[in-house]
Amino acid sequence: MISNKPSKPAKEFNMKTIKKGQDKKTEYIVAKKSNGIKYWKILKKEEKKCLKDFEKKKTINLAEYKKGRYSTNLQAIAVTYSQVFKNNPKCNKYIGRNKKLIKKSIIKKSIIKKSTKKSTIKKSTKKNKKK
Repeated sequence: MISNKPSKPAKEFNMKTIKKGQDKKTEYIVAKKSNGIKYWKILKKEEKKCLKDFEKKKTINLAEYKKGRYSTNLQAIAVTYSQVFKNNPKCNKYIGRNKKLIKKSIIKKSIIKKSTKKSTIKKSTKKNKKK
């Protein structure tokens, strides 16, 4: 069986790049596995609609940021996410962040903060002993 994926490997493209397959009908998007390897994933209609809506809202909100409606460009992008999720909550699956990854990053940050506090306490006690 012949694969209909694009002929070039996914590692040559940026994430979320959309290309047509070799059959000229099916669309594929570059996705990334948990181990960091990029691969071609079939693009669903719903996912394509969500990405299109997000890009459309993003350009509108960034233009409004330049006019002075938002204080930073990050605020404009955050508003874009909330607008898209409000219109279609299923888009969270395609353009939102993975909740598991967010929890892991929060845990890692708290561990780093604890370790830096311990190291600063040790340094300060060493300085007191030297005096």
